[in-house]
Amino acid sequence: MVIALALAFSLSAIVTVYMIFRIGDTRVPPVVGKTEVEALRMAEKAGLKVKIQKRYDASTPENVVIETRPAPNSSVKKDSNLTIVVSAGPGQNRNQIRSGGKISTAGLRGFGKQWRGGHGAAPAQGVFEARGERETTS
Repeated sequence: MVIALALAFSLSAIVTVYMIFRIGDTRVPPVVGKTEVEALRMAEKAGLKVKIQKRYDASTPENVVIETRPAPNSSVKKDSNLTIVVSAGPGQNRNQIRSGGKISTAGLRGFGKQWRGGHGAAPAQGVFEARGERETTS
């Protein structure tokens, strides 16, 4: 009887400690393919801080989520940063090569890099970041 009580107490203590340390975790919601507004709502509901990045994408309609960092369904701490990459539409990237109605981005330099701003530097054509207010490229 004493062994059963000791075992039950030990199991209860292990579960309690596990719950205390896991209580601050959440999962990155699967928002790829959803609108920017839906994605923001889902991420905030999960307790995450959201940073939106816009990227021109010929295959995804404007204001639809292309990817998240960290990836969907990843386990993260609540109040962690979540970067949501949203399509800015097909855009007019001067580096895109048109052939037969298809757009190719093969061989682009700097495509997909994130602009941090400052020192008069301009963002890579077709890539910009939004923090509160939208920054656009010409």
